[in-house]
Amino acid sequence: MLLLLFTLLAGKKRLPVLPALFSVLAEIGLGNWVIALHGGASNPYAILLLVPLVIGLIQLPFPAAFVVLVVSIGGQLSQLYPESSLHHGGMLQHARNMIFSFVGTSLFIAAIISYYRWQLRERNAAILQLRETQLRNEQLLAIGTAAAQLTHDAATPVQTINLLLEEWQEERNDALIDEMSGQITRLNQLLSNWRQVADEVREAKITVYRTDELIKSLRYSLQLARPEASIEWQNEVAQGVLRADRTLLPALTNIIINAWEEIADDDTQQALVRTSVTDKTWTLEITNPVKNLSSDSVQHLGRKLVFSDKGNGVASVITNATIEKFNGHVNWEIMHTKANAVLKTTVFLPVQ
Repeated sequence: MLLLLFTLLAGKKRLPVLPALFSVLAEIGLGNWVIALHGGASNPYAILLLVPLVIGLIQLPFPAAFVVLVVSIGGQLSQLYPESSLHHGGMLQHARNMIFSFVGTSLFIAAIISYYRWQLRERNAAILQLRETQLRNEQLLAIGTAAAQLTHDAATPVQTINLLLEEWQEERNDALIDEMSGQITRLNQLLSNWRQVADEVREAKITVYRTDELIKSLRYSLQLARPEASIEWQNEVAQGVLRADRTLLPALTNIIINAWEEIADDDTQQALVRTSVTDKTWTLEITNPVKNLSSDSVQHLGRKLVFSDKGNGVASVITNATIEKFNGHVNWEIMHTKANAVLKTTVFLPVQ
């Protein structure tokens, strides 16, 4: 009982092994001495000597628990000699049988506790391995999200460079060289951002985002990735703080780019982005007209791979998984108007 008392007093701190071991041994020694003075094994309260034994077997490491077992059994066996004057005839044999019964019970309890402790240790090791695997998968997912965003963003400057090269081969215009240099700088910036994201994911760094700063970073990221995108922003003034790693920004950027690419061929249309903070939740809402997306397909967006040439397939699954990693979720909904169908994408993230 002393060990339990010291454990409660220590709170969340773990007791050192030696003080814990000495407290159990002292309790076992004191208990055996008191029992020996009051009838020895024939005392009905001798069964209480199993309590510190069980506590020691559960709380202490295996070597220390083995010491507790040996001392406890030794304390009981020591009562066989000398023979008490209270024990004679049949009572003497009864006392010996009680001692041997205590020893057998102690060994049985020790075997049961050791087996379950071994099982618990194996299970904890399996859980730890599972957690490490899960963490590695999360890191791979996060890096995959950043890589998908990089591929998505790099496609435009690469295509632009190819077109400029073709024009330059035809016209030999030096002004095209300056434009190609700008596209290459843009590519270098994208690669640098991706390296930073990958490094922070490996180091499990968490970034604190203020909602207003996040919106500014999001607009800058979109300007870098799709400077030609036509997007209308409607932001509320309410403030909040989000905690996430650097993959959050590429995930949100992907969602808005996907919405804009649905209307990229129509100069008369634009995507609408609204943000708000309510009930400790930051909401990002994107609405854009759609043509070739059915209501059935929308139900599977972000959860299953849906065929799409506008980024609503694999990219939506990766983006949704990234948002869920930060205890958020994404909702897709088709709304029908007189003019056309509109896709409403809503991102919910907890804020402080």
